[in-house]
Amino acid sequence: MINPNLIINTKNWNHLTTLSKNRKWPHAILFHGPLGTGKEGHALELAALLNCNASENKKSCGTCPSCKKTRSFQHENLKLVLPLPRGKIKTSDDPITKAFVEPVLKEYLEMLKHKQVDPYYSTHITGANTILINSIREIKHDVALSTINNEWRVVIIFQAEKLCVPSPEAAHALLKILEEPPDKTMFILVSSKPNAILDTIHSRCQSIYFPPISPEIIQDILLETESDSVQAMIVARISGGNIRLAHELNQNTKDLMEKLYLFLNACFSNNPDIWNRCIETISRLKTKDVNQMEQLFSCVGLFFRDLLYYSATGVDNEIVFRNQMGKINKLTNTYLQADWHACIQHIENTQNYISRNGYLPLQLICMFMDMQQSLRGEIYEFFNLKDWISS
Repeated sequence: MINPNLIINTKNWNHLTTLSKNRKWPHAILFHGPLGTGKEGHALELAALLNCNASENKKSCGTCPSCKKTRSFQHENLKLVLPLPRGKIKTSDDPITKAFVEPVLKEYLEMLKHKQVDPYYSTHITGANTILINSIREIKHDVALSTINNEWRVVIIFQAEKLCVPSPEAAHALLKILEEPPDKTMFILVSSKPNAILDTIHSRCQSIYFPPISPEIIQDILLETESDSVQAMIVARISGGNIRLAHELNQNTKDLMEKLYLFLNACFSNNPDIWNRCIETISRLKTKDVNQMEQLFSCVGLFFRDLLYYSATGVDNEIVFRNQMGKINKLTNTYLQADWHACIQHIENTQNYISRNGYLPLQLICMFMDMQQSLRGEIYEFFNLKDWISS
């Protein structure tokens, strides 16, 4: 392997190596699944395997010249495509090098440096929201040329859904290449939003799904970094199988928990001062780090999911916040009439409204008021038109 930090998905990797054994490589593969599941890392491992000079046990050796060049993104037959800002590009005929103005080039090289070490590192360039057609036209030119030593040419497209944003011209240009791909050329598309990719591209790719990584595996990895066992368990479950997110949460657990306690206190309180402190905190997060705000909402939702589960079953084997069992037990016994499912719905709806630029203070106040009603088990009865029309 070129990167020992990658957690290999055994099922998918065995499928890929079976294709290698039977010499039935497809010209295009789509790696898709949630964020943080190692799709990009697997794409790079496959690229290394295809041109490895000494592969063994169904994996690349990681030490031959070809493997070393693949890992450092310097292999002449490896082409990487990802969203880029336009830079100095004026027309679709301009070379893609014009996108790499000095700040972009510096960020791009720094990203590749981190990716060599961490296969889960986010490959995102500031201000990049689309895959430029210039990139695809350059690939079209490159794949028409013969490769050195008759090696495989591998084109990896990260965030492939952005072939279609804001227009599908880059996707249509890629489709023309996929319709008549050159020999010994493989396209590996990687996406966490495969539904945004054109169906015509889907149909020309062999689809391989990468599911969330199990909490047990993530917990073991976190424990290797000397994390507290309880903290590792909570973070592993909160992460939802996203190992990149798990590492971020693990580094900021104390700060996240402080905000979580403030948010939960506001949910169970009718004190406007507590509500206001919570609103101020979440407003700052939305301005400075929307990802942390979403993580916070997810944690609150998971806590109420624990309350729902425990109130229905009385067992704790599926509880996420198991270190809070005393509190969970007390809350479920105090709010015997609570509609926990409705509480979860209030949280999810509010997060959705805020993400769509709903006025945050108003949305949260409405949520806290709805929470109070649901904790009392009160059910709002909608007006029925028939009640207002005489028969």
